[in-house]
Amino acid sequence: MCWRDVMIQVFIQARMSSTRFPGKVLAPMNGRPVIAHVIARVASAMPIDQITVATSRHQSDDPLTCYLRELGVAVYRGSVENVFCRFQMCLKERPCEWFVRMSADSPLIEPRILTDMLAFADRTDLDLVTNVFPRTFPKGQSFEMIRSATFAQIDSSRLTTGHKEHVTTVYYDHPSEFNILNIDSG
Repeated sequence: MCWRDVMIQVFIQARMSSTRFPGKVLAPMNGRPVIAHVIARVASAMPIDQITVATSRHQSDDPLTCYLRELGVAVYRGSVENVFCRFQMCLKERPCEWFVRMSADSPLIEPRILTDMLAFADRTDLDLVTNVFPRTFPKGQSFEMIRSATFAQIDSSRLTTGHKEHVTTVYYDHPSEFNILNIDSG
């Protein structure tokens, strides 16, 4: 089986209300918003119809949503604070066997890393394929491919505030409960 035979979605986590740099995902970079660079890089490895930006329902994300719709990119709007729940609801709207989580503030992300990670999508014994456990790639080059069935079964109401904000930390904080494969940069 090839990863192209497996239903995979990419969920790009984005919001305009960054406390350190508000509006950064629409900030200009080489003549285009940062998010446009992220989408273009991901789209070089995955079809655009398999890419969804998971943002919030907060009004601050209205300009982002408008821009993404102009680009023809799917948008899911959910909780601003419970990002884990946002991803679970996004998954219900965009069902798949695996989804890749990445951040919208990584405009120089290397698509080859995503392609290398996708090669593991035919593995039925894994819950998470990552390149940050431990991190051997530079920041801004992070991808996490998550088995949808495992993720959907996690009860978000039982998670800590930190787990709700940072989607995959529950995996890293409880590695004995999940089958995790780390891709090394070496």
